[in-house]
Amino acid sequence: MDTMNIVIMLLIGVFGGFISGLVGIGGAIIIYPTILLLPPLFGVPAYSAYIASGLTSSQVFFSTLSGSLKAIKQPEFNLSLVLNMGGGMVAGSILGASATNLFDATFVNHVYVIVAILALISMFIKIKPSPQRAKFNKSVLIILGFIIGIISGIVGAGGTFIIIPLLLILFKLPIKTVIANSIVIAFLSSIGAFAIKLMQGYIPIEDALFLIIGSIIFAPIGMKVGNNIPNAVQKWIISLFIFIAIIQLVF
Repeated sequence: MDTMNIVIMLLIGVFGGFISGLVGIGGAIIIYPTILLLPPLFGVPAYSAYIASGLTSSQVFFSTLSGSLKAIKQPEFNLSLVLNMGGGMVAGSILGASATNLFDATFVNHVYVIVAILALISMFIKIKPSPQRAKFNKSVLIILGFIIGIISGIVGAGGTFIIIPLLLILFKLPIKTVIANSIVIAFLSSIGAFAIKLMQGYIPIEDALFLIIGSIIFAPIGMKVGNNIPNAVQKWIISLFIFIAIIQLVF
């Protein structure tokens, strides 16, 4: 691995980690397209969609692991919620990651575009969560988790940007409960995708290492900056980046 590759992976990790911390959304939605689009700008050979999804899954795995260790200590943590939705997502992500070989790079990119559009929509939905005790249908949680897991497994995402609005809109869960549990659910989902893509050879270890380092260091910095920026501004920032990524991947 040459110096330029190291620099690029660090830059992507720094950028993705900072932006995800800034706006409170999983890094995958930013990191996946950046891995595809940034290297060619520096004259470095482009990564394939398969490698991009593998590298993304590695970043998601370690970033959600870090967040989960803090989340499980919160009083709002709900083991039943996590095990039901997370269990469905683990199964789905394994299936999605395993099936990646059956699709070409164009299909993987199209899945990302669909997921990115869903993320854009979810950020602008006005939600009034219930302040009451968490209530949910376990069977529905498992089914939804399985479906989201398949999508997440294909592109290497954790799926927090889908999990959060679903828990708020469909189950009317209190916002603190959603925040405390979504990161742990995403971590469970990332285990399957990360393991499968690692076995498939889609995660170059050295590249992943610098990507993870940059992301973990700068995500907390992004969070601190984000605390001083209005929510509306945060949403427009992430929307702009996602929109640019969609346009680049489509055209």
